[in-house]
Amino acid sequence: MMTPRAVAAIEWLFEQSIQDNIHAGSGENSRFDKRKITQAEQGERKLVVLNISSYLFRIVALFDFDSSPSTVQYLQRHSRSQDLQGQLLLDAYAELVNMICGKVNRALCEAFRHAGMSTPFFLESSCAAYVDLLEPTHAQTYEVAIGDDVRFNLIVCICSSDDGQVDFDVDRTAQPEEIGGELELF
Repeated sequence: MMTPRAVAAIEWLFEQSIQDNIHAGSGENSRFDKRKITQAEQGERKLVVLNISSYLFRIVALFDFDSSPSTVQYLQRHSRSQDLQGQLLLDAYAELVNMICGKVNRALCEAFRHAGMSTPFFLESSCAAYVDLLEPTHAQTYEVAIGDDVRFNLIVCICSSDDGQVDFDVDRTAQPEEIGGELELF
């Protein structure tokens, strides 16, 4: 069982990681808001999924992006390639998800030395409607807005055993550590 304090710590880690990894342009603000879990929006969407797991819990993070021109332009501003199509576009989505979850994973490793992270993978966007099949201890959907035009949804799904209690907190006053792109081996 995941305590409310542990859930709040995980939610805070995701919020901080998004704020640190979403680079809004000049004059753009980013926003991170809780919202109710609803049916996936219509249109061409990309669902990027990444797992962070320990012996005691698993976090399934589902990032639901649209493929609008404004989203692609945002990804191009932060990509090495200016022609994001096909696999390059998928790689850009996956890299953003990897950066966000990587920061969360590094913070969790301070409390859980055995935490590890999967590589991002893609599912049909309609799969987001089946989060309840994971039987999560906690699930919350967030809307992330970057400026006026770019939005994506994040579903943080926390699964833990009912056999034990997972309780931890994070230091919300610590300054973020600069990471230089080190390779993590498992």
